[in-house]
Amino acid sequence: MLLIALISALTAQEVGAHATTPPPAPAEETPISWSRTPGLEMPGRAVQAKVSGSATLRCDFAAGTPTNCLIVAETPAGYGFGMEALRAMRTARAEESTNGHRRFSFVFEIR
Repeated sequence: MLLIALISALTAQEVGAHATTPPPAPAEETPISWSRTPGLEMPGRAVQAKVSGSATLRCDFAAGTPTNCLIVAETPAGYGFGMEALRAMRTARAEESTNGHRRFSFVFEIR
């Protein structure tokens, strides 16, 4: 009987602790501070067609250096926004404390 009461009390404490302490945000959702911003250029096909768009990438960061970047989304497709975003990441650097998986977007606008 005492054992059941003790288990119930511990379970109630664990549930209460989880309810009041929210988990930290995943690294992917943390904004990136750039020490060398990506040098984006408008893709040629988009310029010719006068189309604005966006690209979302997912990269691994180690001491601020992006690696293993992948195009997650590109809108509208077929204008080169994703490839241009990948190209721009070759020379981009985040603050040195940036590590782990990150997901972020770039917007390309015709003006």
